Amino acid sequence: MTIKKIAELCGVSVATISRVFNDPEKVKPETREKVLEVVKAYGYTPHAVAKSLRTRRTGVFALAVMSGVERVFEDSYASKFLKGAVKYLSEKGLKLIVDVFTKGDVVEYYKSLVFSKMVDGFILMDLKDDDPRVELLNSMEVPFVCVGRNNKNNFIFVDTDNFLGGFQAGQHLMEIGCKKVLFVGGDPTLPFEKERYKGFYEAFTNENVRIIKEYAYYDDEKVKDIVEKHIGNFDGIFCTSDVMAYAALRVCEKNHINIPIVGFDNILLSEIADLTTVDQNIELVGEKVARKLHQLSLGKNVSSEIVKTKLVIRGTQRFLISKKGG
Repeated sequence: MTIKKIAELCGVSVATISRVFNDPEKVKPETREKVLEVVKAYGYTPHAVAKSLRTRRTGVFALAVMSGVERVFEDSYASKFLKGAVKYLSEKGLKLIVDVFTKGDVVEYYKSLVFSKMVDGFILMDLKDDDPRVELLNSMEVPFVCVGRNNKNNFIFVDTDNFLGGFQAGQHLMEIGCKKVLFVGGDPTLPFEKERYKGFYEAFTNENVRIIKEYAYYDDEKVKDIVEKHIGNFDGIFCTSDVMAYAALRVCEKNHINIPIVGFDNILLSEIADLTTVDQNIELVGEKVARKLHQLSLGKNVSSEIVKTKLVIRGTQRFLISKKGG
């Protein structure tokens, strides 16, 4: 479907179709409505919209968080990521819009943002396999950068080495003598969660270690229920976020159980709670994503990047390591 065919179906000129997307206020409401109905019916994507994003820059970028607003403002991955992204953009005199999307048609939502022409590009978080947002923005030739990878990776991304992070957590628990470990993941459909478990599992290859695998979907109460359910059946815990690791710690404290717990993120909460964790350099990831998106919006060539993780050992686990070494 071309703009010429759309014009023929609507009985108007190509110039009128162009004005519907670029200067809608100059088109009669009834004509504009008719054009948009035909466009929607035939799934036409006007590349002129993408062109306008490149030529009429606003200096504004958008990030839509696909979960509750609490995630943005609590001490979590999102808040630390935003610190890095906003730091870069503000230094360049640019802005970031943060919105929360929890229900509705995600494709239509992103289409409306593109057609609004308010932003120069998008940051995609909470990436899933076969993510429809990727296919949409690729087809519309709109600048975007993904936080993480999926089963296609037909886009520019910045990702943490989640496999390495999971491996580091598992290797640490193995080295301090754990034989029955509890793995508490977030959402099993998310690619990074799959990678963290793969790495964790790989760390115990050829070792006589039992792994109990559960998923809590980042819900504190579900974490607590899982830990309570398996008490007595594990001697170490790995949670794929610091927030979940803290919830597990509270249950262990309540039951007077002192075992090693490893989290993931290295947010302030893990430092306050003295939790061992995997540092995935969240702030650096945010800064790199913002830089690459800005460069894409300027028509520059950029490449994807993977950021290494680092194990941060805290609390009683420092003593266990030193004791073993002695």
